[in-house]
Amino acid sequence: MPAANCNSIKQALHDHLAAQVSVQQVRDACVVTLPFVTVDQRCVDVFVEPRAADYFLIHDAGKAVNELILQGVKITPSVEREFELIAGRFGISYCDEMFQAGAKYNGLAAQAYAVGMCSALAMVQMVGHVPVVEEEPLEVQLGSLLRRWGRRKAKVSENVQVAGRLKQHTFDFVLTPQKGEPISVSILHPTAGALSAAERFGFKSQDLANTYAQNWRRVAVEAKAEAWSQDAHRIVETFAQAVISVPSGMPADFQQLSSRLDQLAA
Repeated sequence: MPAANCNSIKQALHDHLAAQVSVQQVRDACVVTLPFVTVDQRCVDVFVEPRAADYFLIHDAGKAVNELILQGVKITPSVEREFELIAGRFGISYCDEMFQAGAKYNGLAAQAYAVGMCSALAMVQMVGHVPVVEEEPLEVQLGSLLRRWGRRKAKVSENVQVAGRLKQHTFDFVLTPQKGEPISVSILHPTAGALSAAERFGFKSQDLANTYAQNWRRVAVEAKAEAWSQDAHRIVETFAQAVISVPSGMPADFQQLSSRLDQLAA
């Protein structure tokens, strides 16, 4: 291929990518939108915050993790280890639910590129996500207990998708009794932090206001009960009609679950 054609292709590609890069000032940070399209059709945002005269913190503000959770993907320890490995390959870190790096001004662009690339790659979890062994026990256990309770009382559906005003949400289980409103069951894992799990549950509840699911009764199951702070537990109690806490290594209590469901279905 003639060199002139190669140069024109290079220029066309450069112009195309450059047109998709934008920078906005948000308080003290610069939000850089990069031309990395994720599997959920987003362009990645990277946040650049000054920390000293010539030093910056660069991160994705946890957007990859939040988007995955809102799409029904659980951030298990194995998923977090994968994120850490991805970040390590690009010379950055993954912690506090964020891909992040620190850099002086002369290394800022390269680190912003690395953070953006990792944030985009993380969204591949949405493609063919298959629960691993460490995710399954509580879901499987509760499914069995709910079906046991629901005999002749309610239809039990799993992984129910509901459209909110802003996002699509997933309920682990929805019980539909013969009379009365459906009862949703959300299993909250504190893998990425109990407070974050509680806040996401609160957002889901608020986002379903003024939708057909707004009057559903809500049951929240707090996995690893010992990891939940009072603040996180208080948020969950605000948005749920029933809260069931299950400590690590302990089976869910059928009598407790049955009693709560009987009250909500009455």
